[in-house]
Amino acid sequence: MLTTYIEKSQALILQAKNFDAAIKMARFFGELLWKNNLGLYHLTSLEIALVEKYAYLFDIDFKIEKRGTYLHLLTKAYETGGHTRIVERLINSDALHSSSVLVTESVDPIASKKLSSAKHGCTRLEKQGNSQLKIQALIHELAQCQVAILHLHPHDIETIIAVAIAKKNFNIRVLLYNHADHVFSFGHGVADKILELSHFGWALRHKRETENKSTFTGIPLTLPKKSTDSKIPDSDAYIASAGSAYKFKPGQGYSFPNFVASLIEKIQLPFILIGADPWSSPWWWSIFFQEKFKTKPRLQFAKKMSHEKYVRYLSNASAYVDSFPMTGGTAFPEILSLGVPCFGVLTGAHGYTPADRLKSENMQKLSDDLSHFLATQERPGINLDEVMEQVYQAHDTERVAARVAIAANTKELEEKTLWDNPAVIDTQFYEKIWRNQKLFSMPVHTFPNIFLLRLFISYWLRRNNAT
Repeated sequence: MLTTYIEKSQALILQAKNFDAAIKMARFFGELLWKNNLGLYHLTSLEIALVEKYAYLFDIDFKIEKRGTYLHLLTKAYETGGHTRIVERLINSDALHSSSVLVTESVDPIASKKLSSAKHGCTRLEKQGNSQLKIQALIHELAQCQVAILHLHPHDIETIIAVAIAKKNFNIRVLLYNHADHVFSFGHGVADKILELSHFGWALRHKRETENKSTFTGIPLTLPKKSTDSKIPDSDAYIASAGSAYKFKPGQGYSFPNFVASLIEKIQLPFILIGADPWSSPWWWSIFFQEKFKTKPRLQFAKKMSHEKYVRYLSNASAYVDSFPMTGGTAFPEILSLGVPCFGVLTGAHGYTPADRLKSENMQKLSDDLSHFLATQERPGINLDEVMEQVYQAHDTERVAARVAIAANTKELEEKTLWDNPAVIDTQFYEKIWRNQKLFSMPVHTFPNIFLLRLFISYWLRRNNAT
């Protein structure tokens, strides 16, 4: 059923009336696959077919002037967000100092200023009239580098086509930093190497058919001087968590709202949640309205804030709880490195940091472990010094950048992960969540194509009827 749906959709795209129409359709299709986890994680065949059909449209006869070794490409750069923060750290490392940054669509002014610290600067691709002009401009930029490192939105097929043509004609090497390692993404076919950052992505290599080019590099963090000092609760103490609303949406038997409701009945400290809007997230409504009208509500919501303010705020928390069902990713080890006691749940979708050793087996155990710590300041069975040493080995920016440089300049692959995983990875975790949803997710970055949407709805209805 899935294979037939993919083949029909791909055929529609390749039969488009012109190149620009084909690209618009491919972007929409890519975002459908990104936002709806069908169990498909790459579509190399479509990437190859589009390049083979339309490569003749592009000029490759122009003067090349190499401008540094590494070109980091982002689809969009935000003030907050993992892609931007990772690039910011890598470009300021010793190993990748000869870097420039190119943003293909939009960049926040604050992000632009930070990314401009790259030795060869940061530029945003000027808005072009159509996909052909945009890809031509991208090819010209790519031809000037030696190594392209991709930090793209999963649906960014335009940049992938440009990279494929530049790679063939200008002998550049291509690394795909696998930010979106739990969802579908274009780019796995064109990359020379896939830079893996987690046990979860590592476990999905076979589904992406990248076992022969995946290398483990990890996530770079700006880590302070090592500290394992625990925070002592005071009169202004609070428990905190942070993340976008979707990271807390209940699924697969995990409910963060239920966990919080249970926890605040046992402890005296307020629980502050940063970044999740309760008004647009129905899963928070019950506890939100229960607490809202109390004199001293124990659950409080705070709006998204700049990264610097966010770090300052969380560094003063008495404890931090990682989001679930979807992990907060880099937030967990980053906050831990500030000396804040960190807690979470091993859901099966973890594996992004050695700090996972601090997480609990289930929600009840998490509640018990956190309550015990707040009462005693003790964490039985945990060697925090050992965990922190592994965090620095895995996440220190210079170490990660050195692994990226090795991936770029040798045939060597880091064929094992950098730390032992404390619990089994469930590679179908997000597929199961999607299958249990009542509605599918519509793309928000691309304009809908009625023919592709009709095919998708037909597939979705048949799948639901079959289950």
